[in-house]
Amino acid sequence: MSVEYSKGISINIMGKQHQFACTAEQAEDLKQAANRLAAMCHDIKQQPGSRSNEHALLVASLNLSYSLLMANNKVDHYQQGHNALIAKLVNATEC
Repeated sequence: MSVEYSKGISINIMGKQHQFACTAEQAEDLKQAANRLAAMCHDIKQQPGSRSNEHALLVASLNLSYSLLMANNKVDHYQQGHNALIAKLVNATEC
């Protein structure tokens, strides 16, 4: 199965224009993600002691990775809870 790519998206992060190839279905979500990253980098650069664009990108990527990890942990926790409830229901109906 082949994936058809649009011409891609163009985004601006920290004053630099970047081009990325993506499918038409991904374009809007990727633009939103890029805008969020750009805003995070801008906020980090405004903080005292921010050294460079690379530092701001590193801090932003670490923050995003941490947020994703916490969200995944919550999903796993909820899934375990649901699985336990399903097991209880199955056991109750078998008695």
